Amino acid sequence: MIEIKTIAEFRVKGDQTEAFRSMLAGALVETRSFEGYKGVDIFEDQEKSVFYELSNWGSHSDYDRYLAWRTEQGIGDLLGPMLGGGFPEGFGVRKFEKADI
Repeated sequence: MIEIKTIAEFRVKGDQTEAFRSMLAGALVETRSFEGYKGVDIFEDQEKSVFYELSNWGSHSDYDRYLAWRTEQGIGDLLGPMLGGGFPEGFGVRKFEKADI
């Protein structure tokens, strides 16, 4: 079975850190109930005000459906004012498959 890990990077404006934390806490409730979701951990680089969301998904298509749903729900409009450079400039995501070595 393929294991998919995504790393989402949010470059948050320094004065928006608490607002971002609050928004993310609420958003993760919905994320955790999405089909194909396997787990998530949040890490913060406090010196640079960057948050990393490391999540596990059942497949690439599970994550792609999730990201499409978030986009349709207007996540860019919500995140834009909180991110340095706005959205999508202040956001990035990468997908990886576990290597069997």
